[in-house]
Amino acid sequence: MCLSNVFLVSDEDETLVLEYASSVDVDGDQIKLTDVIGQEITLTGTILSVDLIKNQIKVKAG
Repeated sequence: MCLSNVFLVSDEDETLVLEYASSVDVDGDQIKLTDVIGQEITLTGTILSVDLIKNQIKVKAG
């Protein structure tokens, strides 16, 4: 099973917004993230990178 941590990236830093993301759905600039227990959050922004080795997803707010 491949679960990832999701970070919100700003000019100053990166903030962890969701641990153990199991799915990512993108609709325009809306990114819906669901974790392994079913918790959902929606961010407005752009996916900057997905690293499957480090299990990290980085999102730029916007």
